[in-house]
Amino acid sequence: MKKTDLEKLRGLKINEKLAKSTVPDRFGKASTGLDADGQPVQPKGLMGALLRKGIKS
Repeated sequence: MKKTDLEKLRGLKINEKLAKSTVPDRFGKASTGLDADGQPVQPKGLMGALLRKGIKS
């Protein structure tokens, strides 16, 4: 095979991977901070625990 044919096949593989990949949660509807039902989503982990705890004065 010619080098140009190999590059073309490589490009096709890359395009297929991009087409099959999903959109990360930080874009689209997930970036609004609401879940599928329209309810606010609380962060998980340490940040979520700190936000639930609130600020005590």
